Amino acid sequence: MEMENTDANEIKMLRSEISQLNARITKIESSLGLLKGQAAQPTKADMDQEDDDFQLNFNVKTNDSIEFRIGEYGMAWFGNIVLLFGIAFLIQYLQHSQYQLLAAFTGLISITGIYAVCYFTRNTYSYLSKLFAYNGHILLFYWTLRLHFFQTEPLIKSEFLGLFFLLVSLSVLFYLSFRRKSQLMAGMVLFMILISGVISNSVGFGSAMILAVAVLSMTLYYRFGWLRLVFIYILLTYFSYLNLLLNNPLGGNSPGFIQASGLLNLFFIGSGFTFSLLALIQKKEEIPNDFLTASVVWNGLGFSSVFAIITVTYLSKNYVPAFSAISIFCLIFSVILQSRSNLKIMASMYALYGFLGMSVVFYGILLFPSAYMLFSIQSLLVVSMALWFRSRFIVVMNTILFMVLLAFYLSDKTSYNSINFSFMLVAFITARVINWKKERLNIKTELIRNTYLLAGFIMTLVAFYHAFPASYITVSWILAAMLFFLLSRLLRNIKYRWLAIAALVSSGIKLIFADLSDLDIGFRVLIFLLLAIISITVSVLYTKFLIRKKE
Repeated sequence: MEMENTDANEIKMLRSEISQLNARITKIESSLGLLKGQAAQPTKADMDQEDDDFQLNFNVKTNDSIEFRIGEYGMAWFGNIVLLFGIAFLIQYLQHSQYQLLAAFTGLISITGIYAVCYFTRNTYSYLSKLFAYNGHILLFYWTLRLHFFQTEPLIKSEFLGLFFLLVSLSVLFYLSFRRKSQLMAGMVLFMILISGVISNSVGFGSAMILAVAVLSMTLYYRFGWLRLVFIYILLTYFSYLNLLLNNPLGGNSPGFIQASGLLNLFFIGSGFTFSLLALIQKKEEIPNDFLTASVVWNGLGFSSVFAIITVTYLSKNYVPAFSAISIFCLIFSVILQSRSNLKIMASMYALYGFLGMSVVFYGILLFPSAYMLFSIQSLLVVSMALWFRSRFIVVMNTILFMVLLAFYLSDKTSYNSINFSFMLVAFITARVINWKKERLNIKTELIRNTYLLAGFIMTLVAFYHAFPASYITVSWILAAMLFFLLSRLLRNIKYRWLAIAALVSSGIKLIFADLSDLDIGFRVLIFLLLAIISITVSVLYTKFLIRKKE
């Protein structure tokens, strides 16, 4: 038995050693690319990896020496940075020494040499090779710029040719980034395009370059789903427009608004429209909905901020056409998003933005206080849109805007009967519609409806106060209480009975504290009797109702 156990243990150990030896041989063959006499096939992860994508940080492992990691990565970075500045300074020195042709030739040879080193080291020194590639891209941009710009006597004297060669080099670099699916390189090229617009010191060309950045970044998002890149360039795009409006201080000019915005307005609106396509383009599965929504809001904030500056500075006397166009576009776009976008919140946001633009148009045409009536009627239109979109968000935001407008109107010393009754009717109609379609709007609380009912009650008192002579105001409020009781009966809704009781209490307070000294004694007695009769009648009705309910 002992001999058999010993033989079995030896066989197990032998099998284990053979398995380990086989694993080692497999690793050696795989590293040499000679697995079973054939070239090793790349793994799926290697095939899916972007060709020109690499980590900017040092990939330090626990079992590696920090010295070797710094020597491998740190020195590669340091050497490329020194090489970049060295070649740039050499080109600058030759140009300042009036050797324009030699400077251009030296720069071209240097860039060609860097790209050649990048190509021949791509397999043996991959990280260093990619650093050389980025070094070459930056030097190519710098070299092309210095063919015309930054010199008193440039090699290419024509600004048109200088910009043409610059655009050619940028087009080549963008094509390479697109082909290699390199987000880092694409972002670098887009930044170069913005720099080109700044250096050109031309409002027209600079605006065109900014619009090109917006279009290209959205193209990359559509093709590869690079939303982070778009998010960054939304900020840089609107900042670049602001720089042009301020006379391009980044280009060395004195800060101050330019005389006329001209074509900048068209390019600016085009950029806003381009970024708006974020809400319409089908997103990649890995992009979170919250990040996409935040990007759309980010675009709206940037567009609104710069457009506000343009409006105040250049369109203060003629802003109605611009806001009309924006309002129409946003409303049409919201309808398209409602039918095509998976994120319905975006359709609601564009609808609200369109209605805000419409409000500005109403103000520009009628001014205050005449515009308040259209504002109140517009509120009903917004609620109708909310019912169509099934959007609780629109209802909530419209409620806030309605209350803000109502507060501004009430703070004004002047009062108009038509506007008072308009706000009153719109508030009650909106409250009724919300109660009628609360399931469609997914409204689970009574807060919004109660807010509109309270606004309607306040505007009822205000409207009757200004519509009737001073001696009949209290009577009109008592009449309003009777109307609320009637509505409560017809609609079978307790909330209107509460409004009726509040109207009676308000009538009593005004009668006691305001009317005693102003009204004739006979008329005062009649009002007291009328108010007493109505109050006692209401009490009797409530008593009968409670007795009937107990029975």
